[in-house]
Amino acid sequence: MVAPLAVYSVTLAAFGLPHVLSELRYVDRRFGRRLGLKTVVAMAALLAGIVAARVAGLAHLLRPGTEQPLELGLVALLALTAARGSVAARVAAIGLALVIGLLALADPFETTIGFSILHNLTPLCFLWQLAPRRHRAAVMGWAGAAFVGLPLLVASGAPRLALAALGVGTASVDPLAAGPVGADLPVYVPYRLLSNAHAVDLFTGSVVAQQAHYAAVIVVLPLLLSRWSPGAKGLVPWPRGLVFYGAVAALAGLTFSRFAVDFVGARALYSLLAAIHAWIEIPILIIALTRPQPVSTSPAANEAPLVISESSMA
Repeated sequence: MVAPLAVYSVTLAAFGLPHVLSELRYVDRRFGRRLGLKTVVAMAALLAGIVAARVAGLAHLLRPGTEQPLELGLVALLALTAARGSVAARVAAIGLALVIGLLALADPFETTIGFSILHNLTPLCFLWQLAPRRHRAAVMGWAGAAFVGLPLLVASGAPRLALAALGVGTASVDPLAAGPVGADLPVYVPYRLLSNAHAVDLFTGSVVAQQAHYAAVIVVLPLLLSRWSPGAKGLVPWPRGLVFYGAVAALAGLTFSRFAVDFVGARALYSLLAAIHAWIEIPILIIALTRPQPVSTSPAANEAPLVISESSMA
């Protein structure tokens, strides 16, 4: 890939907020009415705690090295909200909560980076859960190439070496003043590998996966949901079609202008909203992979005797 820092910063500024809102909309429409009121309330409370921990960290109200373990501890509790229903769901939720808790104690910084890398791969699970069995092999084949095959090829360094042989080397191009590429590597590169000769390649590979993530949650998943589960409804009355994407585009323009003025500050504020959509995936993926989806896709089948207001969700 050419100019990984520029691609990372510009696409984050342009598509960061749209992908967060699109993914929250998809998760709610696909899983919201299957959660139950107690689960929704527990998730909302823990997510509020995670955001509060990040705010406290940004405001220097917590001692250095305290915010990340606290956040990961709350994430472990968030995983436990999926420990209901089948034995598989309980085992998966409890096991994952224990793993997150142990990793938080062992090395919270590296654990956070690891989750940032894995977060880009979560559409694979959503696609597997959404696709009918007769289409699953084809869907996962294409998705695997986009989310795993291409990023691994880029991370190998072969494309960079090929471009270097042609005299192309633009890793430091920085249109939004995101800072030197070395300062942004820890977004996707573990600290132990920052001095490795392939650190930029590892970062670039994750940036490629990031682009696949954006495309999947903004375009692919909503389109497939409308095709394979028409009439799906969530707890929140999301705008449909052009109204939703028009509003998202307007908000994206505002956030991009903020990133253009102060990339570092805007990214810090964006991380508060990003934390909600990233960490809610933990219990949602447990539910998606351990609880069968009802066969019927009619609008009536998506209704449930659960009514919750938008203010309660907030």
